[in-house]
Amino acid sequence: MPGTIRASDRFVRASYYINAIPKNLSGTKAIPSVFSVIRNVSAPLGITTPGKPNVASTIWRTVHDQKDRTLYFDSATSPTVFCVPLDKVDLSAGAPVKRLALKGGETYSSDASASLRPAEPFKFLEAKPQ
Repeated sequence: MPGTIRASDRFVRASYYINAIPKNLSGTKAIPSVFSVIRNVSAPLGITTPGKPNVASTIWRTVHDQKDRTLYFDSATSPTVFCVPLDKVDLSAGAPVKRLALKGGETYSSDASASLRPAEPFKFLEAKPQ
């Protein structure tokens, strides 16, 4: 199998591994199995490729369990995986915007929904027609 950190090589490896793991796993086994594939094809922290600025370290890995409506997050800079069950988050129109603090070295484990704090909405750049 291709062994570089180029996206095309990583895609080939991911495709092979995702098709090699068992297909009928429950959530408690499926989530770690998918994370094992993602970790296997992630670009290591600190890696650089001279002349190729678009090749960068993988910092975050995410898995979305659509059946249980839970988002799982794995930071390459922390030894823990944490999740946000969507049933514990108010996603209704007009609900306050919330976020998890990440800049100060904060880490989370297990269910991090109680750690969500009010935040200003993200401001998108204005679209400028060409």
